[in-house]
Amino acid sequence: MKLMASLVVLCLVSLESLAQSPARIHFLNTTIGMSAELKTSLDPKKPVIVRSNRWVRVQAPGDSLGIVIDSKTYFLHFEPNKQYYFVVHSAHGNRSMITEKSEREFMLTAALRSTKGPEEYIIDKIAN
Repeated sequence: MKLMASLVVLCLVSLESLAQSPARIHFLNTTIGMSAELKTSLDPKKPVIVRSNRWVRVQAPGDSLGIVIDSKTYFLHFEPNKQYYFVVHSAHGNRSMITEKSEREFMLTAALRSTKGPEEYIIDKIAN
């Protein structure tokens, strides 16, 4: 009986810790010679920089990530404990685009391009 109670407590503690883990957002930059820069609302002076042929993983606090575009903040909502995959690629001219991908597409693209990474960015609730 004590063993069963211990297992139940262990399972509940494990589930609670899983519920609190942040979303992980992966960015892969496939453009040649161009870096992508994402300014966040928590610390716009320290942007997330995704260099050419690099993979960056961002851990965002809470359920959203505020992106600053032209001094306006837009919030992208993410579910905790999930992973999201985005690829930065070049569009017409010298403009970059970001496209959401499945995990398989993302990993295969990273493997085929011999991408370096992932570099880790942990965004705190309080900006330093």
